[in-house]
Amino acid sequence: MKYAIYCRKSSESEERQALSLEAQERELIALAKKHNLNVVEIFKESMSAKSVGRPVFNKMMEQIEKGKIDAIISWKIDRLARNFIDGGKLMDLLGSSKIKEIRTIEGIHLPSDNVLLMSLLFGSANQYVRDLSVNVKRGNKEKLTQGGWPNHAPFGYLNEKANKTIIIDPVRSKYVPRAFELYTTGTHGFQLISDILYEEGLRTRSGKKVLKSHIQRILSCVFYTGFMERNKQFYQGKHKPLISKQTFDLAQDVMHNRLHPRPKHLFFPLRGFLSCDNCGCTLTSSVKKGHHYYYCTNGKQKCPQHKSYMREIYLYDIISSILGKLEFSERKIELMYQAAKAKSEAGNNYFETTLKDLKTQQESLKTKESKLLDAFLSDQIPKDVYDKKCIEFKNELTSLNMQIKDLESKEPSATLEPVKNIFLQASRAQKEFLIADDMKKRKIVESILWNLSFRDKNMASLKLKSPFEVLYNAPKNGDLSTLLPDLDSNQDNILQRDVSYH
Repeated sequence: MKYAIYCRKSSESEERQALSLEAQERELIALAKKHNLNVVEIFKESMSAKSVGRPVFNKMMEQIEKGKIDAIISWKIDRLARNFIDGGKLMDLLGSSKIKEIRTIEGIHLPSDNVLLMSLLFGSANQYVRDLSVNVKRGNKEKLTQGGWPNHAPFGYLNEKANKTIIIDPVRSKYVPRAFELYTTGTHGFQLISDILYEEGLRTRSGKKVLKSHIQRILSCVFYTGFMERNKQFYQGKHKPLISKQTFDLAQDVMHNRLHPRPKHLFFPLRGFLSCDNCGCTLTSSVKKGHHYYYCTNGKQKCPQHKSYMREIYLYDIISSILGKLEFSERKIELMYQAAKAKSEAGNNYFETTLKDLKTQQESLKTKESKLLDAFLSDQIPKDVYDKKCIEFKNELTSLNMQIKDLESKEPSATLEPVKNIFLQASRAQKEFLIADDMKKRKIVESILWNLSFRDKNMASLKLKSPFEVLYNAPKNGDLSTLLPDLDSNQDNILQRDVSYH
């Protein structure tokens, strides 16, 4: 009989392989010589067998069907297949005697053998892959929860193999804040930043200039702020941040054309702040019959919402309504300011109050998570709704944990004046928006609004920038004791932002 030797390893790193290709080949050739087997060809490939489509394996199967190969020698049966389609094909060819023998180090499989045993072997190989996938995902999620990163370190960091942690790259890390510094000016594109960093010493491993697409990936990576993102969920990392969250947010504003808009023949004040709730694409704009319209770009070529056109004046009414919900009585703001000032002068610790409020929010979120799980387990809500809300809660909790951590490491050196100014800015935003020209309208929107999504011409979701998100949800008719915690809990965020649009 004409035998073929088949050797396979998965595409994982060499140290994770039980037996390398060379070792398999050496052992199987020795096995063939020991039994005087006629080996006519040796097939080797580095590819996972969990799914169909292995080119070398398929080539061997073609040779078998043409009668050029009669039998197979392999290290183990799971080297040949770990999926039911390839496994079924092997069993079919063996059962029809096109394959006269499959020989492994564990034994020989013949056409006359009970097919149940081989089915069990292929089934076990397939189940191993399934279990491995589940275990890897569970392990990765646990590592993320504990603040570790389960993948290759991003540019500017290194993998510390001894402790399996992420450390700062002493050579390349300096180029990350430099790239953000250049980009947030609004005058440097990706290619220009690549050119400047090249002149300042940044090189690829082959000594070439870094591609502009890589610069874009760096500027879009939230990892540099101390957060980690996986499947739209954020985790708090243990690695040292290279930039602040405020710098990252500013870079995203520039990238999505929310700041420093490029010169255009036509100016659309709301461009860059609106999105389609159906497909996630940004809304574009155009002029039709003298009016400004906004609509979905249909960038994914499958969104029916791109046929829904919205007049700019219609969107102005919606945004004006949103800004109206930020309005507080200026008399009440002054009372809160004076009360908080007196409280501070009396020796009450602002940081303790803020920390207590954040921890209260933290416990509230945990309670909501628990109730959400109970609702899901009792079949009160579908899985897709549960998954979406679960991610939202976890992201909020991660953000709160980071704020608590930052607050605990700071000294009580804040002032109340910027807090008062933010409340006043929010309260006056609607009136100023209504009387402003297009350029001023855009400045008001870019200082307050993060994203506004639409579906069927109706507002689907709203995201305001910090701290306006909290002000939007705060009770406007509450008494002073109700509103003061909101004033305190946002003081630290307010002090880190320059949000003046005047």
